[in-house]
Amino acid sequence: MKKMLSVCLSAAMVFSMAAGFTSMAEEQTALERIQERGSLIVATDAAWAPFEYMEGENVVGADMEIAADIAEALGVDLEIVNVAFDSISMYLQNKEADLALAAITVTEERAETMEFSEPYCDTYQYIVVKEDDDTVESIDDMAGYTIGVHLGTTGDFLASDEVNMGVLAGTGASVQQYKDLTIAAMGLNAGDVQAIVCDKLLAENLCVINDGLKCFEAKYKDGSSTLEQYAVAAAKGETDLIEKVNEIIVPLKEDGTVDQYILEHSERAAAINEEAEASSEAETEA
Repeated sequence: MKKMLSVCLSAAMVFSMAAGFTSMAEEQTALERIQERGSLIVATDAAWAPFEYMEGENVVGADMEIAADIAEALGVDLEIVNVAFDSISMYLQNKEADLALAAITVTEERAETMEFSEPYCDTYQYIVVKEDDDTVESIDDMAGYTIGVHLGTTGDFLASDEVNMGVLAGTGASVQQYKDLTIAAMGLNAGDVQAIVCDKLLAENLCVINDGLKCFEAKYKDGSSTLEQYAVAAAKGETDLIEKVNEIIVPLKEDGTVDQYILEHSERAAAINEEAEASSEAETEA
């Protein structure tokens, strides 16, 4: 009996210690987790030039510059994970990423599962069509159109809402979802879709790297606009991390650093595309 009692007490102590370690791990803050690891893990979707895109095998862009500034201020290395946009929230919730920077628009729905920093960029939804399309001047004018969008984005939400229950409901309009706006632009050029709805700077970038396209703000006939704001995201409840992020990024927005990042990467992304087109033409001629 004494031996059995001893075994039971030992087991209870082991269980108690394990529970204590688990409790301590659960109580560890995001900042403590990052400092202990020695790196900041940032999730993105590198399909949003000039904010995030591929330069060779590297993920670069204005958002990645901001991520590097945050990591430097925290005194840790930066680690980037490139994932599908619609899976980013899961990476945050599962602590597979500490932050997400992917031209993420702040919405009430996303705020239910994410903590957002102060906005670092203002934008609008834009419509992209072919230059010879004189039909569309507003969202209401896309009746009967197949509209290309990037899956899981606010452009997707806007177009889908209007087609399902808004100004485009019952008009024959539909939504074609893509994993990449570059592929959506190919679909527009090929006639698979007649318009694209996406964020302002992304729309402008598509028009820079694709001849024969034009873009403009996606307004309604009543004149209402689609103002949006980008912010850094963290898992819900990680307010200490977001407070620290705000200390770092607010000065970057106020002194024009973020705007400079966007301008620089708009030019770099356009140059990469021009090089790719020149290389493709050379291969075709050969």
